[in-house]
Amino acid sequence: MRFILELPPCLVAARAARAARAAPVARAAPVARAALTSLAALAVVGALGLAALAPRARAAELAPLPQVASLRLYVFDCGTLVYNRPEDYNLTREQVKDTNMGVTCYLVMHPRGLLLFDTGLNDGLVGRPLYENVLDGYGQIKFNTLRGQLADIGVSPERIDYLVLSHYHWDHIGNAADFAGATWLVYKGDRDAMFSPQARGYAWFGQYAALEHSKTVLLSGDRDVFGDGTVTVLATPGHTEGHCSLLVRLKNTGPIVLTGDLYHYAEERALNRMPPEEKTSGTVESRAKIEELVRRTGAKLWIGHSMEFFRTVRKSPAWYD
Repeated sequence: MRFILELPPCLVAARAARAARAAPVARAAPVARAALTSLAALAVVGALGLAALAPRARAAELAPLPQVASLRLYVFDCGTLVYNRPEDYNLTREQVKDTNMGVTCYLVMHPRGLLLFDTGLNDGLVGRPLYENVLDGYGQIKFNTLRGQLADIGVSPERIDYLVLSHYHWDHIGNAADFAGATWLVYKGDRDAMFSPQARGYAWFGQYAALEHSKTVLLSGDRDVFGDGTVTVLATPGHTEGHCSLLVRLKNTGPIVLTGDLYHYAEERALNRMPPEEKTSGTVESRAKIEELVRRTGAKLWIGHSMEFFRTVRKSPAWYD
């Protein structure tokens, strides 16, 4: 399913121009289960001061926005986590083929609007050395910006109609504030956690703070976004109280479930393993729900953090339809 798509010279030039102008901006988002080390915290705070220098794609740099008659799904490279502690996920190093983790973001292009699912590691990581960006054992690397990848297919943040975050952890919300103009579809448990008094003190709070004033739809249960059954937000609590997945029904590829952090490694699924604290938080039930959906519909289940998936999935500007 993997292929190489050669970019036209104008897009190659646009990418090179953006890379030449790239500057450090705000840093990676919140850690799921531990605080920042003091060194990492100082680095994050320092980088936040450079946020105003972040490059913005101008209209002249955007490729033409595709006009679609049916659904498309784009996959973006939103970073990589260098990690070697699968024991946190109730697995051994011998059981996991690759303990590192890809970070993916997705754009659903529907004839009636654009939906962005997750915003990945912060764009300010581009060009920064790994040693500056180790949070709770996760080293963060990023080679290109989400903004730039969107611009390559003609999309500016202002064009996004719906924003869905699988959950609020740091590797999924790094650029969320860029999309505060979209309608934010979110479950109450996650929104409450993101704007709690404790969360407002996080060094990364500014990376999503603007969502507090976004047009917000609080979800209950599953939600058919466009009313035609093609794109459905699935309630899959457990990893966080408001964790969700996304079902995308593509005409040619067939149905796909984007699972957020319902799984991190394919081996979790194969061996029925999960972080110990999630055994009683709802993950067991949410996984059963998704596995039944996969069985019933024949949907493909995409584990966004799986390095095998990350290596082989077609990435934007290619797409699935």
